[in-house]
Amino acid sequence: MQQSMPRILFISGSDANWLWLSDAVGDRFMLVRESGTFSEITKRVGLVSPSMAVVDYSPQVGLDASLIVKELRELAPDLPVVAMGSKDSTEDVVNALRSGVKDFLSLDSSAGEVTKILTGVVEKAPKQSNERKGYALVVLGGRQGVGSTTLAVNLAVQLAKQNKDSTLLLDFGLPLGDGLVHLPAEDKQGAMDFVECVRNLKRFDATLAKTAFRRNNATGVAILSLPRNLADLRDISASDALKFLNLIKSFFENIVIDLCGFSNIEFVASLLRSADATMVLTPQSVPGIVTAAELIKSLNDKGIATQTFDLVVTPYHKDVALDADSIAKKLNIETVHTLPDRRAPLINAVNGGQVLSAADSKDPYAKAVAQLLDKVNANRKHQDGQGSLASTFKKWFNK
Repeated sequence: MQQSMPRILFISGSDANWLWLSDAVGDRFMLVRESGTFSEITKRVGLVSPSMAVVDYSPQVGLDASLIVKELRELAPDLPVVAMGSKDSTEDVVNALRSGVKDFLSLDSSAGEVTKILTGVVEKAPKQSNERKGYALVVLGGRQGVGSTTLAVNLAVQLAKQNKDSTLLLDFGLPLGDGLVHLPAEDKQGAMDFVECVRNLKRFDATLAKTAFRRNNATGVAILSLPRNLADLRDISASDALKFLNLIKSFFENIVIDLCGFSNIEFVASLLRSADATMVLTPQSVPGIVTAAELIKSLNDKGIATQTFDLVVTPYHKDVALDADSIAKKLNIETVHTLPDRRAPLINAVNGGQVLSAADSKDPYAKAVAQLLDKVNANRKHQDGQGSLASTFKKWFNK
């Protein structure tokens, strides 16, 4: 198998320094430049899956290089970062080394010296860890009422059957707190909402993970909801939200995220970038399909690779003219599933304080959800075999 060329993300606003580094590395590395905000840099990391980042510390560039290095190290701890600047500028060198970069490229270095330094950094980069990380599955819907929360809750319950006490439901859909209606959990002391958890990011550990979440005693599913006042979301950054989601993967093997109807597309996109799989729901009606198409376009505009989503048509009726494959083609999604119309049993389960998958595993809806999970688990095993920082980032963004 041919080894791919190492990719360097070069963060600089200087055309001259870009040309210098391009000439120095020649065809030994693939060089991609970014000079925008950190949000744009984050997106670029996902697009190119870099082997390392080179940050320009030259004063005339006007970047807060030390802050960029700090943010990169928090976002992607395994991504090596190299500084670049003038060796004659003591301030550049000192600031770079204090930031924790792996090495320093001087602008008066020869091409051979540059190649030697960058090759050494790539070779010394941390190899893939065998540490097991949780799997994040997002459930999306273009509008309220398409069954997103119902599916998310049933997915969580069935996952919990496979591994009790290691499944978390992020109840981020609208109406607010709908997941707790479908999957009741006791309001215990010390329980937090999402914003409170993100605010406590730096002290969040395994002990706090056991006390911060409400839990449904019957199924063992832990639940984390949005704050009652959605305006509180403005107090946290998308970057911190992403860091928190990556962090809790260390404490739960399965994370199901209900994002149906959430209007902040930036927030939705930031969570999708850390997800391992995404399901988007739509009914068979034209208005519902149009809404799903609008959602998909909005996500495409943010660089999200929606063609790799799983489309779920629910409830599905064979006698409706628009079949599932036709809808998938219209939405440009490769994989499509259907869920049967089981409105009455689903309502009866909720009215009885239960989840249908727990109350009757032989119900057609529960069986269809189980088939969905079979597909998810098959993909999960495949992804576990690929791992690595690069393959993780590739799933975040459109290529």
